[in-house]
Amino acid sequence: MNINNKQYFNKIKSELNKLNLSNNPKELYEPIKYILKMKSKKIRPILSILSYKLKKNNWQEIVQYVIAIELFHNFTLIHDDIIDNATLRRGKQTIHNKWNDNIGILSGDLLMVIANKIFSDLPLRIMRKVLNRFNEIAIKVCEGQQYDMNYENEKLITEKQYINMIRLKTATLIGFSLELGGILSKMKDLDIKNLYQFGEFMGIGFQLQDDYLDVFGNRKFGKKIGGDILLNKKTYLLIKLLESTNEKEKIIINNWINNSNNPIQKIEAITNLMKDKNIDSITETVINNYFNKAFDYLKKIDIKNSQKNELIEFSKKLINRKN
Repeated sequence: MNINNKQYFNKIKSELNKLNLSNNPKELYEPIKYILKMKSKKIRPILSILSYKLKKNNWQEIVQYVIAIELFHNFTLIHDDIIDNATLRRGKQTIHNKWNDNIGILSGDLLMVIANKIFSDLPLRIMRKVLNRFNEIAIKVCEGQQYDMNYENEKLITEKQYINMIRLKTATLIGFSLELGGILSKMKDLDIKNLYQFGEFMGIGFQLQDDYLDVFGNRKFGKKIGGDILLNKKTYLLIKLLESTNEKEKIIINNWINNSNNPIQKIEAITNLMKDKNIDSITETVINNYFNKAFDYLKKIDIKNSQKNELIEFSKKLINRKN
């Protein structure tokens, strides 16, 4: 994180610490304070600041509003962890595991309410526009989560289905993060739409990159390799593998999917099959295509190229991450 990005990070963190959260009932508020203190890169509110800075420099004045995106993001994480029965989040106990499911649901709900309240404090002239879009995005995120749950019970899903699911569940919020900066800086509607598209395509690329790094990531960066394979997650890589195999190979894959007794061998076997079918290079190509499409939309924004450099630099650092 360079000096400028650290400045944004620290200001966002400071603003989150200023939230006027009650102490009672403690079972409701302590989980919120707990998750907000967890290690987080604050990527989404930083993207809002950088998109705002395409047109205006007084970015400090919008931090009180862009933290709503971080709160909403944490709301989704709490509920996702309950749905997935996850035990760890960012190296710490998940809220439902530390407390219980009911507390997790309620504290997550309250984060969503607080996010809405923050946006409702915007000046009236833009509050309606922001809240309308925010709630549209929230609906899409929920739709994506439901598709994700549905697909767990289906033997085979298509690439198109998977891309649409991650678009809704993950990419739309990244798109809105950038769109929000455009709205707050009073950009032209077409530029705001292009900012959203830039973020949505970036978000799809990021999720596909996560799928890729889970199998082919660099262990030097502390990435746990093969977690998705062990959990039999229907990632892009597994979908493409199943598409490229014959019936005999599918039987081998399904035997490994149903095998929970040999985790190391399972990861090795599925990974080798993916390498044999060039799934690694196929996925890298698709990831790069989504990132390239994203930057095509950024080019369309009617702002001097020199003013886009900071957003471009930050986005490229996210693209080039190894874990």
